Amino acid sequence: MALLFAIRDGRKDAASNATPYLRALMSGQNERRQTLNSAWTSLSKVMVMAFVLDCAFQYATGGNIWIVQAVLMAGLLCAIPYTLMRGPVARINR
Repeated sequence: MALLFAIRDGRKDAASNATPYLRALMSGQNERRQTLNSAWTSLSKVMVMAFVLDCAFQYATGGNIWIVQAVLMAGLLCAIPYTLMRGPVARINR
């Protein structure tokens, strides 16, 4: 799901001729804040869904739920693919 949102947002970036995603994160404060808000808007639903699914998996397999582990896994499995794919998708679509 994170990859699908990265593709969608990368296409939007290409259409609006926006600064590449990682470059925008590394640049000035205003552009970084706007870029992070855009990413959070896209990823929040996916991260919540990943968190719930990880908690359900933990409970089904071990009978316990480790909240910190679920948060870290949801963050890593959503944020990393999104960050790595949004920029290249925008470049390909240009």
